[in-house]
Amino acid sequence: MPNRPTNSYLILIIVDHESTRQSASNTLRDLGYQVIEATNSNDGFTRFIESRPNLVLIDSQMPVMNGFLATKTIRNFESGRTTPILTLTPKQDMLAIDQAFEAGATDFITKPVNWELLTQRIKFALRTADDQERLRVNQSQLMFAQKIAKLGYWEWDASRNEVSGSQSVFSQFGIPKQGGISLEQLFSNVLPKDKPIIQQAISEAHQGQSHLAVSVRVLKPDGNLNHIEFLGEVTYQESGQVYKIAGSAQDISRLHKAETLVHYQGKHDGLTGLPNRNAFSKSLNDFVAHKKTKTLSAVLIFDIDRFKEVNANLGQEQGDLLLLSLAQRLNRITRENDCVARLGSDEFAILIRQLQDLNELKLLVNRIRNDLNAPFMLINGEQFISYSVGVSVFPDDANSAEALLTRANIARATAKSRGGNQFVFYHEDMNAQAQDLLSLENDLRRAVKRNQIEVYYQPQVDAKTLQPTGAEALVRWRHPKLGIISPVVFIPMAESTGLILEIGRHVLQVAIQQAEIWHQMGFSQMRIGINLSGRQFTQSNLMEDVQSVISQSNLPARFIDLEITESLAMSDAETNINILNGLKSLGISLSIDDFGTGYSSLAYLHRFPIDTIKIDRSFVLNLDNQEGQAIARTILAMAKSLHLEVVAEGIELDDQVDFFQDKHCDIFQGFKFGKPMPADGFIDWLNCH
Repeated sequence: MPNRPTNSYLILIIVDHESTRQSASNTLRDLGYQVIEATNSNDGFTRFIESRPNLVLIDSQMPVMNGFLATKTIRNFESGRTTPILTLTPKQDMLAIDQAFEAGATDFITKPVNWELLTQRIKFALRTADDQERLRVNQSQLMFAQKIAKLGYWEWDASRNEVSGSQSVFSQFGIPKQGGISLEQLFSNVLPKDKPIIQQAISEAHQGQSHLAVSVRVLKPDGNLNHIEFLGEVTYQESGQVYKIAGSAQDISRLHKAETLVHYQGKHDGLTGLPNRNAFSKSLNDFVAHKKTKTLSAVLIFDIDRFKEVNANLGQEQGDLLLLSLAQRLNRITRENDCVARLGSDEFAILIRQLQDLNELKLLVNRIRNDLNAPFMLINGEQFISYSVGVSVFPDDANSAEALLTRANIARATAKSRGGNQFVFYHEDMNAQAQDLLSLENDLRRAVKRNQIEVYYQPQVDAKTLQPTGAEALVRWRHPKLGIISPVVFIPMAESTGLILEIGRHVLQVAIQQAEIWHQMGFSQMRIGINLSGRQFTQSNLMEDVQSVISQSNLPARFIDLEITESLAMSDAETNINILNGLKSLGISLSIDDFGTGYSSLAYLHRFPIDTIKIDRSFVLNLDNQEGQAIARTILAMAKSLHLEVVAEGIELDDQVDFFQDKHCDIFQGFKFGKPMPADGFIDWLNCH
């Protein structure tokens, strides 16, 4: 029997055959279960998201989206828990049973249904799911407690001299977790002076001492010295020989260096080791207060352009490595007497002391710019980043530390408002500009609620017939006083403030509604392309947002094309493949935008469940030379071999049309066929074409 009353369970029935669905519903309701019904898989998935049932009963044979695909869609959506799914399959159809289990079904029952047998299997599935959920919660709580306590488990097989254990133990000893690690390898980073302590403990174990308690120091590869305490219980064979030792290991470094650590952390950034904001402010205050000569000095404050997107693309570990590499580069390229600090997140500052004149400052700034523009080598390959840098000069711009910082920040904000990737020196007019920028950000927060965010549509045409096939949705902001504001200005603001999520959902909903209108007008093959920002793509409820909008529309999902950039797709390829598979299971199309700019791995590209690649307009613009044409031909040939549709962006000239028309190119997009236009203007364009 289940572990709680039957009326506490909600069962979702997804069956299109009315009599079967009604019989299942009546049978389960008679037993006290709560029941909700869906007549097709799309509706079923929507109800699953809304209601989060305890069990799903689904028919494998349904039109549009069959039960196997629906099961896979549910599994792609779930996170952490696994809802029992029972699949109805044709009698003696082993292929259908295999497909059900491969898609993620928990169990199956054949048709015609034996209702008594079905109810028993449902009871068993619910009881098992409850037990698994309790186990999952307990394991999660235990892992969390161990993580907080820096506690891990280890076991040594003496006969094979192999160590196994939790990730925490291997991390504590600075050793990658893998099979076949010997005891000597596990302790290879222990300080030489402490290794005899371990050898003595193992020797005592062989002599019958069944309890181990040892504390040693470990010098990890990153240079950190940790204090590790490990405990063990010895198990012996009948012969008296050691069979295994199992126990725990705990990082107790904080007990040894708490006072020193608190003092150090008060002045330094934990990731990079650079002075932190407080230390930099103190250094700047001390410098200004004690500066007696009239030589120039300067404060540079900068951050990484679109860092949140960069960090989301790279992942936490690679993002931290990027910041660490940047800090090391800053230390290398600045002078010994200068001060470099990390103020927070991706924000850094440099105090440049003792300059002869502005020319020397400009030369130094130019050298810093060139060094910072060099790529960073990460595991994923080269990473190019740009910066928005503000510079204030002492004593020309200010005589106090606070004013120098404020004016350097104003200059940085100006650099960012101009699109980033530049150094800007402060001047008096910037105070008013900074206020304007802050005011604009406040206006943006109200723009969605006040219907100021509009969706424009740029036509896409068939490459052979030049007839309309769809459009790409592009966002615009119609400010009540300033008119149309370029996305170049407000999208960085939206990304940095998190408003991009709200704007993205708005564009998704409006664009799909508009495409549905085109279909109602008779343009029944028109597709709509919608861009996903990096922040949207990595949010946990993306599938839920997309499914919710699809369920509210009569537009078939196959006419919806979600686009992500190539660099975003490749940022964390394995994770992104799973996200794309989840989106693909909703029935939509997927495109890689700006193709050719993101260093795709062909191995991964083959695995991405994409339908279309959009050739970046930079390649289209370079068709006037042999090298540019060769690159375009290579991309087209690769797309053909992978059976991918190709969209050429940025088409403006007849020569560009002629080049692509006799090759594997399917769709054109560019000013030659139409600029982005509002919804009414696009309908007029459709009627004319």
